[in-house]
Amino acid sequence: MIKKMAYGLLALLILGTGLVLVSYSNFSEERLTAIKTGSKILDTAAGPMEYQQIGNNGPVLLFLHGTPGGYDQAVPFEGMRVLAPSRPGYLRTPLDTGRTPQEQADAYAALMDSLGIDQVIVVGASGGGPSAIAFAVRHPDRTVALIALEAVSQTISLEDLEIEMPFFMSSDFYMWATLTFMGLEGIVELVVPNPKNQRLLLNDPVKLGMMESLMWSSWPMSLRGLGDANDLTQFADIDLNASAISAPTLIIHGTEDINVEYTQSVTLAQQIPGAILHTVDGADHMMPYSHSEEMMAAIEEFLTGLGALR
Repeated sequence: MIKKMAYGLLALLILGTGLVLVSYSNFSEERLTAIKTGSKILDTAAGPMEYQQIGNNGPVLLFLHGTPGGYDQAVPFEGMRVLAPSRPGYLRTPLDTGRTPQEQADAYAALMDSLGIDQVIVVGASGGGPSAIAFAVRHPDRTVALIALEAVSQTISLEDLEIEMPFFMSSDFYMWATLTFMGLEGIVELVVPNPKNQRLLLNDPVKLGMMESLMWSSWPMSLRGLGDANDLTQFADIDLNASAISAPTLIIHGTEDINVEYTQSVTLAQQIPGAILHTVDGADHMMPYSHSEEMMAAIEEFLTGLGALR
């Protein structure tokens, strides 16, 4: 009897494992196809660069994704045309297209040249901050404005950054399994420390959906690992000469951010002449989702004041 039960359990285990592997295989095929078909690649003067454009009208917003990420981390912005490249080392943009923030900034300018775009509002989110700042420094005539969202702008120790990397992102399969079987509620509780901020996400289906898209924009890590590793190396020794920026600048950051400390933006605001620092009290690194209304209102007010939005 015991032997029969053992065989039965073994059969169930094998069946369950098979179903999981089939499910993962199907997901991988569909997701990888979607990633490849959702973007284009241009051979620019700086090298190949993958990008996506969202919207057809209005001023161009150059969105530079975080760490890790890719072109698929971008979202629409009403009244604007969003240009979203995969930064070097992410997805189908080779790392050789630009390793340092300065090289990456020049690569964005080369992409703009290839697309016939003269000027942009450059937005650097989190790990996209250094190259956004470098773009504003190196290409002032092409920068309408700079917006830094909880952006890396000062040196961060390599050890601190590695500690903050979520454990479930250690492999493509592990990440898929965690996001699939733990569920969004579990993920929110894992990555959002403050229960109040957790409720802001969990009680709003739209915000929760946006955060779900963010989480999946880090999969697969195998196609984003070179960029992620390069970012960590670059962040450990940052010298951006931000005081040379002449473009109007808006900096938005939450006071409870443990991934990129709020003090980074305080320092950045002191470095850039005339910069506006918008502080979101109590917000953490999920600020663009938990506090999306306040963030978007600040951006719209800023751009409207510049005459960039009608």
